Amino acid sequence: MRRFAKKFNAAILCALCVTAATASASFAALNPFMDVPLNHWAYDAIGQLAARGVLSGYPDGTYKGKQPTSRYEMASAVARALALTDLNKAAKQDAEMLQKLIVEFKDELDALGVKTDELDVRVNTMESRLGGWKIGGELRLDLENWKWNNPAADEGSFALGMARLEFHRWFGADEGIYFYARLEEDEGSVKFDKFYADVPFAGSSVLTVGRFDRDFEGDYRFQIGGATDIANDAWLSDRTVDGLGFAKSFGAGSINFYAARPGLPGFTPDEEFEAWELHLFTQFQFSERFGFDIGAQYFQGDDASVIDDVMGLGLYDVRVKNVWTLYGGLRFDFNPNIALRGLCTYQDSNMEMSPLEAGLWQDLDADSAKAWKAIVDVKQELLKFTSLWLEYGHMDEGFYIPYNNTALTLVDEDRWNIISGGAGAIEFDMNIWRAGAIQQWNDKWFTWLYAAGHELTSDATPDYKGLQWGLGVEYLYNENVTFVLNYIKMDWDDNAETDGFADADRIQFRTSVTF
Repeated sequence: MRRFAKKFNAAILCALCVTAATASASFAALNPFMDVPLNHWAYDAIGQLAARGVLSGYPDGTYKGKQPTSRYEMASAVARALALTDLNKAAKQDAEMLQKLIVEFKDELDALGVKTDELDVRVNTMESRLGGWKIGGELRLDLENWKWNNPAADEGSFALGMARLEFHRWFGADEGIYFYARLEEDEGSVKFDKFYADVPFAGSSVLTVGRFDRDFEGDYRFQIGGATDIANDAWLSDRTVDGLGFAKSFGAGSINFYAARPGLPGFTPDEEFEAWELHLFTQFQFSERFGFDIGAQYFQGDDASVIDDVMGLGLYDVRVKNVWTLYGGLRFDFNPNIALRGLCTYQDSNMEMSPLEAGLWQDLDADSAKAWKAIVDVKQELLKFTSLWLEYGHMDEGFYIPYNNTALTLVDEDRWNIISGGAGAIEFDMNIWRAGAIQQWNDKWFTWLYAAGHELTSDATPDYKGLQWGLGVEYLYNENVTFVLNYIKMDWDDNAETDGFADADRIQFRTSVTF
């Protein structure tokens, strides 16, 4: 195979393209190399690999496809492609190709500092499930303590924070159909919170059937990964729905669509209304550096209603007729280590509210409600010791969040929701700034820092200001066990505390076991 790899650059390129195609959120892209003609058979493959960062070309903007490729250049491309591979969804032929590439370029990968032993383990894991089921999961045990400005509300717990069992199955022609189910324990009840199948459909498109989620805003929100697993929630997506989804890559990007009738949690956690939802999201990648996203979301509520305790002033019946939202995002990479991102949304909603049993309906329509954010994202490779996320944004009063998200806070907890106590229309005009940093010290340790300021204004209340900040450390004891220590504090000004906003401290020690 060594002589074969030296002489046939295009063949290995095709193999890499197959591998890169299994990466999550992959998409085709316009080719950035001036010497690859539009009608060339490998045009789309090269463009996709360049957009994913697998191929970088030469400094003069050319690809030089007819020039012999060194084994080190090919090994670099192999390493980058492996880093992008979605192991859970790779098909049988892709796993076999990965194994061959690792064997072929083992010496060069070792010289580049790529740990081939770990790659062998990853590929062996893939091979172990071929032709059958793969089962995995995670347990998280959390020791937590909350302290509030009202001591009577202080609390602590030592409890199972998460228990998940995941099932994967590949079947059909060439194992092209992928099935996934996730069984999760939630406050004493056990249920399948995800249960779906991805079916190849109409060429390169994929049809998703079942209970699934879609996160179209991952590039626009600060997230801390690993077992720490805390993030700023998405405004409109990253929600589990029962429905029918469709995804397809095209020449310069990808398109995603789903239709669903989800149960949308209302203003209180136990109340929900049924509504039809249509959600369309299109991603364009015009070049290796510049991309644009555009989406539309529509809810038809059919006058469905939920119970709302507005600011603790009494129970009201809220009637939702429909909500339209349009949004667009911009992604621009100045270089591989500095990125500029922006997200803008426009919304029109039709809602009414009435005190229970009174029958006097008040118009809550929010015409032209807007929300936006601008972000600078700096990678650790540039600053050496830390990454850096800087964000500033605004959200209009009346903007509707269609799920029990905590979009302006760091931790996914109802009590930290400074919006309205749950999903629903925002009760304030809000300005928000955020600064986040993650420090990856080595393969075992990483730390994080975060701070966010919130300014809330309304004609009906005084202005409120709040500062949230936090820090944490994560230690990977071995490939299955991780220890996490986090601390987060929320501090409100006097006006906010007088009107019921609570200062709080939270400390958490987590033990995570994956299998």
